[in-house]
Amino acid sequence: MREHGSRNTFVYRAVLTAVIMLQVIAAFYFCARKQGFHYDEYYSYYSSNVSSGLAPSDCEWMNRDDIMDEFMVIKGEGFNYGMVRIMQTYDVHPPVYYYVLHTVCSLTPGVFSKWQGLAVNLIFYVMGIVMLWMIADIVSRGDKKADVFTVALFGFSPAIISGVVFIRMYVMLTFMCQLYIYIHLRAIRDKRFDIKHFDIPVFILTFITAGIHYYGIVFMFFVALYMFFHLLIDSSTRKKAFTYAVSVFLGLAAFLLSYPAAAGHILHSYRGTEAQAAFFDIQNMADRAGLFVGMLNEYLLHGSFYILILVVLLIYATGRYRRTIEHTPRDHENYMLRLICVTAFGYFFVVYKTALTNAEEAVRYEMPVYGLIIFLTVYAIMACRIEMSEAIGRIIYPAKVTLLSVAVILQLVALYQSKVVFLYEQDKTSYEWAESHSDDTIVYIYNPNNQWMIWDDSMELMQYERIFFVSMDGEEKITDTDITGASHMYVYTVRGDVAMDRLNDIMEADGNDHNAEKVRELQYVDIYEIR
Repeated sequence: MREHGSRNTFVYRAVLTAVIMLQVIAAFYFCARKQGFHYDEYYSYYSSNVSSGLAPSDCEWMNRDDIMDEFMVIKGEGFNYGMVRIMQTYDVHPPVYYYVLHTVCSLTPGVFSKWQGLAVNLIFYVMGIVMLWMIADIVSRGDKKADVFTVALFGFSPAIISGVVFIRMYVMLTFMCQLYIYIHLRAIRDKRFDIKHFDIPVFILTFITAGIHYYGIVFMFFVALYMFFHLLIDSSTRKKAFTYAVSVFLGLAAFLLSYPAAAGHILHSYRGTEAQAAFFDIQNMADRAGLFVGMLNEYLLHGSFYILILVVLLIYATGRYRRTIEHTPRDHENYMLRLICVTAFGYFFVVYKTALTNAEEAVRYEMPVYGLIIFLTVYAIMACRIEMSEAIGRIIYPAKVTLLSVAVILQLVALYQSKVVFLYEQDKTSYEWAESHSDDTIVYIYNPNNQWMIWDDSMELMQYERIFFVSMDGEEKITDTDITGASHMYVYTVRGDVAMDRLNDIMEADGNDHNAEKVRELQYVDIYEIR
């Protein structure tokens, strides 16, 4: 029997290891396919490595190196965490993720590459898979098939792979949130709530997680809310409830003291006020539900989420009707399931009410609870058995395994169909076009009130030797001889009548007649060829 158990354990671990290795290969594959950057991804590099700042001046040139230097660590200027911190105070995010990205870039000075940010994500992606495995194992009584299905559905999920190729803090946040809830689940299982093994880890993880993204505070709020009352209700742990609350409070207090800008970001910044308004807006619930719940079926569990939820409801409805559900969780298991449910649904609701609703790009915001949602779904299907006739009983369990296997296959089909966001493969054509015109005269007419629009096309602009920037509100006459003497040029122009007037100023700068033809359209600008 012992040999048989050891053999089963070996096979179980070998299968899980093989699944994780395949998931890493899939993640690498999509990382390699990534060609372009979202504006926020450019900002990840810029705010982690800025030197002088990307602030164009009216009627002045900017060289390629001037632009590239703002996205990389210049040799001899690495590990400048003070500058990283200052940059985040100007924005609306805490600094921990940017510290990590800046460290990677400092170890590779003079380089701007997608792989610097993707390396960070890939590391936390693997750790997140392993952490979800540990969560599933600690709750599911060692149900090996449930563990395997949870890991397979999570690691192959288009939503999770999309998070990996998106060079922001969400994969790191997902891992830290999973680690945070894991130490609570372990404490419940072991009934060990002492200061050394519970309160101090809670304090440390509260401090770090709050520093990654403010949604981490939302996640920790629901974990702490449940945990506090769980400890308070039991007379044997009532005193522990207050020492636990102190550890959470001190963790948040330490974060706020170390990063005072956080309070202003949450309460008074443009994102903070937008989120508060959205949370209390009842009218946005239907539209937001359609988006965020819809993404569960489109990206998290591609094509199977609604079916799996229906099966769960049928299982439990049938079991309650027949009063023959065999699986009754032990007390600590029940407490762990409740903690996961409260956290997953609480976080999902707050984020669905407050996050930016930018179509499929919004898939990133719910990432910290995607793994928990998958686990709860798998657990609900695999753990519950309904007493029926022996013949039907022999069919039910294989049917559950088949159903979840089909769900895994649908995940793989979605990846085969490239159901992954943030690849921007179409941008390769733009870069090649710009590279073919790298020596041409390039002008960029920008809106001084929305300069960030310029850097949405940063990689394309880096293909040119230099660019002449012109403010659409500028009144200075264009006298630069390289512009007035050019017989042919390409002009990036923000949309609007004022910018078009400035385009006419450029065409008339040399006193000759020129023709302008629109040759390309980008997200925020049109490109005109002037002859």
